[in-house]
Formats: sequence, structure tokens, C-alpha cells
Amino acid sequence: MAVLELLQETHPGLVRGDPNVSVPPEVSQQWEESLQTIDSGSVAEIRHKVNFLSLGLARGQQALGWDVRVPAPLHLVRPAASPFTPSSFKRLSDYRDWCRHADHAIQQPDFQTLLLHGNGKKGHRRLEPEMISWGLFLYCVITNDGLLGSQHLNALPLATTTLAVHESSAWFVLHETVPSGMPSKKRMLPRSRWQLGVAALAVLMRHIQHFGHPDPKCGDYQQARMFTQRAWLHFCCALQAEKLSLSAFREQASTAFRLHVPAYLVNSAHGKHPGTSLAEARWHQLLTGGYVEHAKPKNEQGGGLSTAGSGLASMATKHRERDQPLYEGRVLLKSLHDTLYKRRNQKRLKFEALSRELENATVASQRMAPIVECLCRWLLFLHQKQKRKQATLYKYIGVSMSLLQAMGDTPVDQDRLAVLVEAYQYVVEQAKTEKNRSYRWAVLRSFHSFLVADLGLANVSMAFADGGATVAHHADANCLSEDEYRQIAGYLASRTASIMGQIRYWAFVLGFRAGLRIGEALSIQLDDVLLHQAVQDTDVTLLVRNNEYVGVKSHDSRRQLPLHHLLTGTELEDFKAFVANRQAVAIHGRVMLFGEGSGSVAPLHDDEVQAEIHETMRRITGDSSLRFHHLRHSLANYLLLSFHGVSIPWAAPSHHDALWEKIADGPSRSGLYFVAQLMGHACPDVTLRSYLHFSCLLLDHYCHQRSASMEGRLPSHSIAQLEPLAGVLGIKPATLRKWKERFGERPPLWLNKAFPQCPLIDVAQREVEPYPALPARILPERQGLSQLSLEQLAAALEALHQRDIDDVEHIFNLYEGEAERLTSCAGRVLTARTRRGMSAFRHYRITKGKQPAPSNRAHPRLPTPHSLAERSVVHAMYQVIWSRWFKQHPDELRKQLRFFYRYHRATDGHVWIRDADDGLAFVSWVLSLDARVKAFIEITPSAQSPLPAKQQLNEWKKRLPSHHHKVEWQLKSPGKRYSKPLGTGNVTFYVVNKNKRARSGYPARYVLVMACIVMAAVAKKP
Repeated sequence: MAVLELLQETHPGLVRGDPNVSVPPEVSQQWEESLQTIDSGSVAEIRHKVNFLSLGLARGQQALGWDVRVPAPLHLVRPAASPFTPSSFKRLSDYRDWCRHADHAIQQPDFQTLLLHGNGKKGHRRLEPEMISWGLFLYCVITNDGLLGSQHLNALPLATTTLAVHESSAWFVLHETVPSGMPSKKRMLPRSRWQLGVAALAVLMRHIQHFGHPDPKCGDYQQARMFTQRAWLHFCCALQAEKLSLSAFREQASTAFRLHVPAYLVNSAHGKHPGTSLAEARWHQLLTGGYVEHAKPKNEQGGGLSTAGSGLASMATKHRERDQPLYEGRVLLKSLHDTLYKRRNQKRLKFEALSRELENATVASQRMAPIVECLCRWLLFLHQKQKRKQATLYKYIGVSMSLLQAMGDTPVDQDRLAVLVEAYQYVVEQAKTEKNRSYRWAVLRSFHSFLVADLGLANVSMAFADGGATVAHHADANCLSEDEYRQIAGYLASRTASIMGQIRYWAFVLGFRAGLRIGEALSIQLDDVLLHQAVQDTDVTLLVRNNEYVGVKSHDSRRQLPLHHLLTGTELEDFKAFVANRQAVAIHGRVMLFGEGSGSVAPLHDDEVQAEIHETMRRITGDSSLRFHHLRHSLANYLLLSFHGVSIPWAAPSHHDALWEKIADGPSRSGLYFVAQLMGHACPDVTLRSYLHFSCLLLDHYCHQRSASMEGRLPSHSIAQLEPLAGVLGIKPATLRKWKERFGERPPLWLNKAFPQCPLIDVAQREVEPYPALPARILPERQGLSQLSLEQLAAALEALHQRDIDDVEHIFNLYEGEAERLTSCAGRVLTARTRRGMSAFRHYRITKGKQPAPSNRAHPRLPTPHSLAERSVVHAMYQVIWSRWFKQHPDELRKQLRFFYRYHRATDGHVWIRDADDGLAFVSWVLSLDARVKAFIEITPSAQSPLPAKQQLNEWKKRLPSHHHKVEWQLKSPGKRYSKPLGTGNVTFYVVNKNKRARSGYPARYVLVMACIVMAAVAKKP
């Protein structure tokens, strides 16, 4: 009634149900505020009133056409149930009593006798020494090391062969491979590394010394699970304690852990949303440093499955121009989908007819997005090699068509495997039922198996669990150490003579220091960098947000990054200098920070930047799986480890302490949300689940380094932890003290002396190979004019109007005197006159209102092409001119540019051809610069020639050396001015641009004019 009375006061038509009632937005907002500020009534009553108002207005919008803003309904958010209840504390008290009894019983002679000899009985009363020993190990890893998950404990017998040590730490690797016997309904956990405490390591080494590894006795997962359950039962009987199941003991230990350890670490120890640990070879490399040549996967080695697996010609060896837009790929897949659909009144296609349709589609897809070609090749493989039915192909393409929407133009290769996996998840999430989700995942598994055979992608093991698509054992966990970062950054810094070298260097630095994705780094605009150059110690903030060319990955990816905390002092000053340099060149703030010219409003392509970064990372470390996205993972892990105060056993960033000055002491949720905000995640769960690869170091910190974190408060030194087990291990405390004096605080080395038959992998024994040699001189060298890109050249010419010559040479890293020669040659080329008089220039024309009048002080300004599609063409043409023709055929280049310089007529927009042979050779040379350049030639036949006009035109066509398909011809009226036997001609070069109706001849002429300017400046060099 309160809501209806409120509406009756201002808009009674809403209460009566009148149609087309209009309510101002501020009125509906006043209604919502008045309902929420009423003093009388509980929170539940206020929520019910607001929801009643929201539901009524929403229905009026739909049924009666009301023009009203509907307030958002209020939902009841219930917090997760607390694990601490009176019953849990009662069980915790029983757990502590049980552990005290177990610690006392372990030191008694009766237990130690059973551990050595058993009880000699038969049947179910028999207690075996091996089972008691393994049960003691389970007790140690649960109570002291935090190993709480049932799958972790069951997998222990299969993982003891991975036992490795380094200095004072020891660990083993769980779930490296999927064991046989694993139930299909059980979710397989990713690779996990577990740090062992001193007590657990001692008991394990004693067990291996006396009984060997349990792996040969436990052939599969089910036998290992039975072995674990049986060992715990024998251990409880040997203690003569109250029988307690292993699952109940784990739950009680979890409650004890939650009192001192962050909840997300306890959940990870239980196997809930665990992160993937690094591969063992990469972990060893981080611990010891140096270069390690990692073994490549089988699908990356020579003689792979690409040809034999699929039976098709390898797609990876074909490099074609993919010039078709995305909607053409969609049309092709839709036409295939319609072709495969069989109606009741139609017959199925014959094998040959269907093969022909799929082969034609595969050929057509080679000019489309890579994912379209992969799908067509997959369907052809299923039809020809696996003999799948037409109906099956129809269902498969119906499921997989959505991959085009998720992938777009993204290449399908190993470096973008994470993008492909996200596309798989996108397709699965579109399903509306659990059955359809499972079917979609089965289809995608078939598609990925084909990509493994055809393209050599990593064979990730995919599973469907928890109502969503997950990827288990996806070996994408990796990280860089600080030493490796400095080696790679130093190498990239030595190649910063060119602007692309500087872009690669700073993209790499921001990826490692600020956690930027490659797309986010390349889409930074100058307005996104907030700093005051006039202030000496100014804060530098980077905004990651959308712009008109690039969108961030998600809404939460928009963020502010404090670069004055994330970068080191030296890097921050160098970055500010780089930004100042770009601001001096750019024409406005929307220009890309990582761009080549003054008007680079479109971001660079990923492969132009990250390809060389990938090559450098892999060459220096030896790990072929490293990629740019792992820089982001490195930052997330180092921030989390430094937030918890964990001592990292290798070189790590040491300047992250400034980030935590405003964070409360101890692990708080605010600190985790701060890390998630820096990474652009909606909540810390995403960061902890997908980015944390060093949970073993966190658990080791809370279980072993901080004695107050554990029940019973473990002693800080190792001898005190081993003394209660002296009778079990058979080692005297005096012997332990003697080993400590001789070998230092290295318990694995002591225990190796006591149990020499226990094999260990000692990482410290690995011979460290130094990193590959880097250039001795890191300072960048200067670059010449011929090494500038077209964007840089245009920016340099523009800067010469506003800045001194010395400043331009410093900004563009030119040699001394090159800027002066550039402005001199630009003025000479652009002010060259035609024979029409002093008002006509040969290489640029004055347009009223657009071109300023030329002056004696500076050269005229030549505008760049406006269309982005045309800019890509002119940049490619300019690069070909200087990378191929200038280096390999300089004389031919000078000859063609001289022809253009002499006969170019900017006023008419064409190049005059006086001699047919020389002119057609020039036309053929220009057309060879890029496939997207075409020519239109107008022939003016000579009236004085003995040949008729059409025959003169045929002679022109015959004498064209090449590229006949790119030339259009037109015959004009005969002329009497020149007595050439074949007449004269005018050629107009244009770039194919579907966004324009008229042919644009300016871009090609712009490239040639700029090339003439640079060639004149280079030839003028003393």
C-alpha cells in the first residue's frame, strides 16, 4: 500500500493502469530514494517495496507502453557459510587430543617395534611395517605440510620418484600425468608441487630406504587409493588410538589450518581451484639460474604428425594473402551448413560430390580467416579419412561455427593456444543444457585433435566438469626471473636504434613490470599516460581503457596502473623520456604511444612487436614455450609472494615493497583485491585460480617458515624437529648436530647420509650454463635516413617546421647533418616547377584552404593519406623500396625514381610516359612493390605514326613486361604534338579501397615523392 500511495500522489494514471504514461527519470529516482530512506520498517520490508515498484513498472513498460526508468531490484546476497561452527570446534579439540596421543605414541618402543617388524599376525589383524611407515608419512604431510586433498593423498604413492632437493628444501610433483585407473567422473587436478617439511622428508626417505618406492606396487590410481587407505588403518592400529577415518582426519586438520592460513591456500590444499605449477625442468632452471635447453614437445620435433596424422598437405607451410573479410568466412561456413543439411525429399550427397564441395570450400577458405580454413580442412579430413556421415558433419559444423565469432582473424598457432582454449570455452558456454554442453565439448576435442596432427599444436588434455569447460594439464604455467628479465631487456635495449626496437623494448618492460597484455600495450594512447613533465618526481599513471580501435578484454580490465611504483627508478626516468619524445612528435593526444609516426592513430599488429620478443625470450632461456603473456603471469606471482612476505629462492623484483605501504599488516582481502585490480580481474579468485603458480612457496611459508602458523608451533631449526623422531629414524641427535656443523643447515644432505639408498634428484648438482652472450655495448647506435619508416619520415618532415635541426636529429636518432640535408632536399623536390609556369609544382599541388603557401624558410608540407587501408599499402611499398631495392638493386632504384621525378605531374595526378619502353618498365616496377596497387593507362596515339591507333595500343600492351592483370587501358584521340611511333601515355596508380567510390591515385604517388626526397638526401651525403 505504501508504494501505491506514493505513486497516487504524483502519477495516479500508473495506479489506474492507463496506457502510454510518461514519467520523468528524476521522479522514479525520488520514489526509489524515498522507499529506501523510510525510518520505519526492516531491511527486508524495504527490499520488498523496492522490488514491488521495480516489477510493476517493468510490466507497465512491456504491456502498457509506459515511458519510465525502472529502478534496479534489490537482491539478497547471502554470505558463504562459515567453516567455524560449535561442532567444528568440538572436532578440532578432539583432533588436537588425537595428535598429542599420536606424537607421544610415536616415541614409544612399542610403536617403533611394530614399525620395524610388524605384529606377525595374519588376516585382518596383521600390521605390516610398510603400511605403518607409509601411514606415518601421511600423518606428517597432513599435520605439518598441509597436504589435505583426497586426490593429493591418493596420488602420493605414484609421485615419490619425483622427489628432488635443493639446498634446504625438498619437494615432489603430483599429477604430472593422468594415471591409469582414474575414474572418468573425477576431475583431474593440474600439476602441483609440494614442499616437504623436515619430518615428512625424513620419514619418506626412511620408507624408500627400507621398502623402496610404492609406485611399482601401485600400478594405477585405484590401487594407490587402496594402498593409502590401508596404510592409514594400519598406522591408527599401531598407535592404539581411537579409530579415525582419513577423510575425517583431513577435515579436522583443515579446521586447524584455517585458524592460521589464508582460506584460499587451504582450498588449494584441498584441490579446489588449484593453480598449475611450473614444469619441473623450468623449476630447476629458476632455482639454479643460467641457460637450459628444454626438450620440445613431440609435436614440435621433426617428423611430426602434421602430414601422416591428417593425411592432408600441411597448412602451416602455406603462406597466402588472407584478404577476405570475416563475413565472407561466415557466409562460406553457412553455405556448407546448408549443403550438408538433408531434407526428407532429398537424397544424401554421394561421396565424390561431397568431397568436391568440401575441397572447393577448403580452397576458398585459404583467403579467409585462419580458423575458417582449419574448420574446412577438419570437415574434409572427417569425410575422406574417417568416413563420417553427412549428418555427423552437419552437426559438427553447427557446433563449431561459433569459433569464427570468438577467434576472428587471430592466427591458429602455438603462441595463441590460450586464445583458442578461450574460444572453446565460449562455444561450450552457449549451450543451454548439460547434455548439449558435454556434446559440444566432445566435438571440440575432435577438432583440437585434428589441429594437433595438422598444425602441431600442443595436445592439451581437456575435460568437462563443474558445469563448465575447463582445461586440465594445460601446460601454460611459466615465469621469468629477474635475472632473465634483465638479460632479455638488455638485449632488446641494444636494438633500440630504430623506433620498432624501442617499441619492442618498452612493450616487454611494461609486460613484465605492469602486467599488460600485448593488445593492451599496443593500444595505449598518449592521453592514457598521466604525468607532469615539469615536475621532477611526478607520479606516472597509465590508464588501460577502450579506444575507437581496440577494446579491452572485459569491463574489469579497465584500470589505472601506478607506474611510479611498478617500474624501477631508472626505468621510470627512461620511460618518461620516451613519452616526452613521442609527445614532441605526435600531432594530438590520440596518437598511439607505441607508433612509428606523428599520426599513428591505429595500433600496430601483435606479430610486428611480439615475434622478436618471443625469439629473444626463448633464445636466452632455452624454453620454447615462453611467450609474452607469461610476463603478466610473472608480475602476478611476484606481487602475491611479496604481499605475503615469502622469501623467493631466486632473483625476483625487489621494489614491490612500495606497493604495500598502505596495506594493513598481514594477509588481508584488501591486499588481494589490490593485486586483482592491478591485473584487471573482477575479483581475487580469478588471479588465484589462473595466475598463481607458486602456491607451494606460499604453503611452505605458512607451514614451515612461520612457526606460529601451525598447530603445535614447529621449532624453527631442523634438529629440534627431528629429535622426536630419533627412535623411528635410528639417528642420534649428536649425529645430527655433527652433520649440521659440517654441512650447514641442509637437512636433505644430512638425511642422504643416513639413508644413502634413497635416490634423490639434487638440483644443485646441475652444471649451470651461462646465458648466451649479449652485445657488449648496450648504448643504441644511430640510424640513417634510409632506415626510417614512412611514418617516421613524415613525422620528421613535420617536426622540421616546428623544431631546430639538432632537436630533430636527437628525436629521430639521425646522424649529424642528415636533418639539414633532409629539409634541403624536401624543399628542392617539392618546389620543382613544371613548364606551365611559376604557379605549377611538379610533385605537389596547392589546394585552396588545405595547403599553406610555400615559403622560403621551410619546405612545403606533403599530407599523408587519410585512409587507414591506404596507409597500410603505402607503408608496405616504402618498406619494399628500401629493404629490397635500395640494398640489392640501388642503380635500378635510382633509374626508376629519376623517371618519376622528371615526368610526375601532381596537378594532373598522373605520370607522363614519353617513351613507351621506359615508361612501361617504370609501370611494371611500381606494380611490383605491392599486390594491392593497380594502374590505369591512357594512350594518346600519334597521328603522325604509320600505325593505326588500335595497333599502337596493342604494341603498348605487348611491351608491358609484367603485371598485365593489374593494368586497365584506355585509348584517347590521336595527337599531333609528338612524332613518337607509338604516341604517349599517362599512367595513374591507385590503391584498391572498397570504402571509396573514386580511385585514389595519391597514395602511390606520395610514396614515390617521399622516396625521391630520401634518395636525394642519401645521395647528397658526404
